[in-house]
Amino acid sequence: MTARRRWIAWLKWGLALVALLFVVWVVPVRDRCQAPGLVSTRAAVSRDETGCTLYLRSGEVHIDGATCAGLQCEPGLQSTLLRAKATPLVGLGVLYVLGSFAWAVRWWLLLSLMGIRFSVFRAWRVSLEAQAGGILLPGGVGGDALRIGSLVAEGAPMGTAVASVLLDRALGLATLASLALGLGAALGGTALGLLGQLLAVIPVGFVVGLGVLRSAWLGRQVWLVESRLFRPVAPVLEYLRDPQAPRALGWGLVVSLWVSGLQLLVVRGLVAALGATAVDEARAFSGMALAFVASAVPVLPGGWGTSDAAFVYFLGAARVSAGVALAVCLLYRLFWYASGLVGAVLVVLGGAGKRSKS
Repeated sequence: MTARRRWIAWLKWGLALVALLFVVWVVPVRDRCQAPGLVSTRAAVSRDETGCTLYLRSGEVHIDGATCAGLQCEPGLQSTLLRAKATPLVGLGVLYVLGSFAWAVRWWLLLSLMGIRFSVFRAWRVSLEAQAGGILLPGGVGGDALRIGSLVAEGAPMGTAVASVLLDRALGLATLASLALGLGAALGGTALGLLGQLLAVIPVGFVVGLGVLRSAWLGRQVWLVESRLFRPVAPVLEYLRDPQAPRALGWGLVVSLWVSGLQLLVVRGLVAALGATAVDEARAFSGMALAFVASAVPVLPGGWGTSDAAFVYFLGAARVSAGVALAVCLLYRLFWYASGLVGAVLVVLGGAGKRSKS
């Protein structure tokens, strides 16, 4: 391993460790409550049939039910998860599955222009297998690498495979940010501040990037197109110059709005399923979108640390309690792991089928 790669590895682990420490510091496991006259600072509390037990530095203090009812509490992770309602969770799990299928449809539409014979259900299977890889590899980038590998194994050129995945990822981020901004504006979020500005950069950058890549001006800049810096996006340039590209991107945009809508609906539904509310709904949707963006950062496998911290921080901007925000992240990750498990089974079955044929 070169010195540069070692520094990058240390930076990733350091970033993940800081994110995890932030989560541990901010999110209480038990409820943190304050009882006037008993303690001057918040203390962890557990409840039972006879009242509550406060865990103070000086020791445990048990109080009766009447005093317990008067406590001012911040819900912890434990009590938040125990309040989760099973029926809504099942329904949200179904929505998550529908969202994963819509994601596969979006990718399939982009692939259809490239002449790759790939059924929509085959695209869904590869997407599920990629989710399994994303659990074991850093961030969403790991799963994207597996999608590219699957296409190449099917005989697709490397450049074509890379272009389809890059466009799919960029289209998803652009529609997610746009939809979150639209919902925020509809809910009265006219002053989203820095959250709104960060989100606005994504769709604006996507549109500007498409315009530049499709422009005649870029085609005349031979020194840039053939440069080492431009090489990673060269396949995307070739794709976008196809006469059918606007049509494929248009249909991909329509489906992508469904994908993004289902993602936001699942997260917002998880907040409700935990018996919580977002005080600032406009900022809640902006926070959800930014949490998804942060989750794709390739730091640790499965986005551990950075993803949790992003949910806690950005949903906190909508005044969702830290315990609820972390519970939402963990439950959403549970949906992801369930679909990833299906993908892992499909990988094993596919490998077994190939061995039996040979």
